[in-house]
Amino acid sequence: MVEAGHVLIGAAGEFLSMDAAFCGIMRLPEDAMRGRFVLDVTAPADRADCAMAIQRLRETGEPFEIAKRLIRDDGSLVWVKNSVSIMIGDDGPGMIMATIEPVVPREDQDPARLLDAARLHIAIRKDRGSVCDPALLSEAGWDAILAIYVSEAEGRSVDVARLAELIGQRLNHTERWVKALLHTQMIEIEYANPQAETAKSYRLTTDAHRKLEAFLARDHRAA
Repeated sequence: MVEAGHVLIGAAGEFLSMDAAFCGIMRLPEDAMRGRFVLDVTAPADRADCAMAIQRLRETGEPFEIAKRLIRDDGSLVWVKNSVSIMIGDDGPGMIMATIEPVVPREDQDPARLLDAARLHIAIRKDRGSVCDPALLSEAGWDAILAIYVSEAEGRSVDVARLAELIGQRLNHTERWVKALLHTQMIEIEYANPQAETAKSYRLTTDAHRKLEAFLARDHRAA
């Protein structure tokens, strides 16, 4: 079981101190983490929400929880749940205290193995085309979930056009599936650019990500 980590954050958003559990989550020693900024190790798509939550904390003093992704130095992402509060002082901005808990903390859910399992599912589904017309075996929603998961793990964003290409479906059919997955909170918009002409990209929600990895871990153990 991976332990939750604990950190202290300064007025500028820099890490002041952290425990061994947090260093384990980030796979770095303490001296390599100290002085870095919280937003710098937060996934780009999650930075705006994180910054707004911290600003509200400083203004109101009300603790909050947020799920987001941290970026390790090796480029891998880890979903975490942050429980955040502030130490109110009379001599300027107080230090922020945060407990960082990996969303999927079980040791048997190795990220590399989970990614391999997802890729295998995709490869098997594509190979079924050698048996019969893939349209007869279409599960576009499941294909979309797997494709988004793998793309995120590989550090690539996915818009509707790219998703249609990955799952081998027409664009309008893929758009309908994206709407359905959004409605059921399986996916969410990752980049919500205010410019209408800019394509939105999508990611799995925290809950969908957790459930899929639990499924892939069970599937791997049964194999």
